[in-house]
Amino acid sequence: MHRRPFIPASNSRHRIAALSLYRALLRSAGKIDVPTDAQNPTPGAAMARAVRKAFVKNRAYTSSRLVYASMVAGYKFLTLFSKAQRPGSPEHAELTAHLRARGRIHPPASRAEPSRPALRPREPFLKRVAVLDDGHPVYEPTYVPHSFKYRIPYVSTTAEGQPFLRLKKPQPKGLSRMVGRKGRIFTDKVRKLVGVDEKLGWDAAQEDSWDRLMAQQMRDEGVPGEETERLAANDGGQQAYEDSFAWSVQLTRLWWEWQVELMWRDWNARGEALNQLVEEQRAQMRGRDGDADSRSVQERRLEDGNVPEASRPLQKPNVGVFPGPPYALTASSISSVLSKQMARQQADSPESHVDPFTGPAWNALVHAQHRRLLKWAGQGATGKG
Repeated sequence: MHRRPFIPASNSRHRIAALSLYRALLRSAGKIDVPTDAQNPTPGAAMARAVRKAFVKNRAYTSSRLVYASMVAGYKFLTLFSKAQRPGSPEHAELTAHLRARGRIHPPASRAEPSRPALRPREPFLKRVAVLDDGHPVYEPTYVPHSFKYRIPYVSTTAEGQPFLRLKKPQPKGLSRMVGRKGRIFTDKVRKLVGVDEKLGWDAAQEDSWDRLMAQQMRDEGVPGEETERLAANDGGQQAYEDSFAWSVQLTRLWWEWQVELMWRDWNARGEALNQLVEEQRAQMRGRDGDADSRSVQERRLEDGNVPEASRPLQKPNVGVFPGPPYALTASSISSVLSKQMARQQADSPESHVDPFTGPAWNALVHAQHRRLLKWAGQGATGKG
């Protein structure tokens, strides 16, 4: 039978001995006190790298003679490191002299990184330049993308109605993250608005019913109290609704309606700015290329008469139009204080932040929607009681 070659990695006894020697060398090297002038750059890291390099170099040995010589050298260095831990010993002086000589032969490379100029924050693509009297924002693009010189993108919208430019396919990841984040914010606001009626409305109705039941029982038993007199005086009146839990729920509903409408109005203003930019760039491209060549295929087919009669857009489609104002809460019937406060709340500067529940905008909105709030509060108190 032929003798199998010795493979150190397959021998568990040798593997345990080698790992123990490796760890002992690293621990001993970290305990050596080296003078500052010999630290290049850090003696512990330098000796640890030397130990690791020697072990990696000898890892491929399969000869028993070479493996034995490597282990003997390792134990000798372990003895040297153990004696060098005592300052003033010959081993410590020898190791220090070796490190100083190594530093003179191999000076450390300069790690000073070149100073980079501070990058200015990128200017947003759309910037609000004005706010109309009714609170409608006006946006304008701050620059024209370089890709507009070769291809004019088109304005797209998400399922929620958020406008954005379809620059290319696949869509840039940064644009997808921005659109997705704003879409989640809008969806979260709508869910909170719906949750006011589905969750908070029923709880508020039960609390108001319990308060009325307790007040009636206190009156029947003749128990005096400030709360009993107040409820008796306001029973069935307008003040009774404003002091109820249902009124707080309707104020919460009005708040989320306002937030959804503000976001929807902002999206519409951004969509108008994007559409205007695309139309202007498309008109400039037609002027450069010539009107005849830049016409679309549909326009040429309409002029040539190749489009069927039923497909020609001769009249507007017969669709219904909502007669109400596009923005019910921020309509022109509300005072101009509301639009000014809205502009302050939507400002980008943190110094202009105002608590919306203490400002004149919220008070003006509640005053304008007071009758509708009373109607909702009454329906919540009677319909769910």
